[in-house]
Amino acid sequence: MSATADTIERLPTFPLPTTVLFPGTVLPLHIFEPRYRQMVVDALAGDGLMAVALVRPGNELAGAPPIYDIAGCGRIIHSEKLGDGRFNILLQGIERVRLTEELETDKLYREFRAEVIPRPNEEMLRAAEGELAKLQSCVLSLRTMIGEKDAPLIEVLRSTSDPLELADILAASLISDSELQQKVLSSNDLSARLATLIDVLAEVMLRLGTARTSEQSELN
Repeated sequence: MSATADTIERLPTFPLPTTVLFPGTVLPLHIFEPRYRQMVVDALAGDGLMAVALVRPGNELAGAPPIYDIAGCGRIIHSEKLGDGRFNILLQGIERVRLTEELETDKLYREFRAEVIPRPNEEMLRAAEGELAKLQSCVLSLRTMIGEKDAPLIEVLRSTSDPLELADILAASLISDSELQQKVLSSNDLSARLATLIDVLAEVMLRLGTARTSEQSELN
């Protein structure tokens, strides 16, 4: 079933301890465990969809660890099967989903019924106009500060002109703490989500400014 529908009846789900999948991002994964090899084979035979769900802290990965119910749903856009049955895949995030029910299955991997979380509507966008403007201002300032010195970050900042898409890409690229990433992914409050990213951008600019001042002091 397409992830643009309201409900995904059976969504293969990959629990990971430190990885959050955001819409608009591409996640490279090396698949080696038998259960996830089976998941990839089945996904490739179908619509290519699978979810990445963050394991709640303090839990082992063996068995069926507790996971957050808000996850990123992606589609496999590239796969390379290795000689021993392992895979290298690229998973492109397409939607936020809520995992509503774990399903009984004879598969080695876990499957959930999931609801696609609607993207922000016009009312939400109007309520977040101030944060959207601040985010765009921060992005422009950051572009000016780094010039052409940090090619990967420049690529991120230039990746899209859509501020909401850029917000997700920035969250994936600039936030190193997976729990904070999960908070951003899970937030239903667009203004709060953007405010978190603005704080992250402000910290990045502060570090760059401090480094620049230190460099100038050494030159003098």
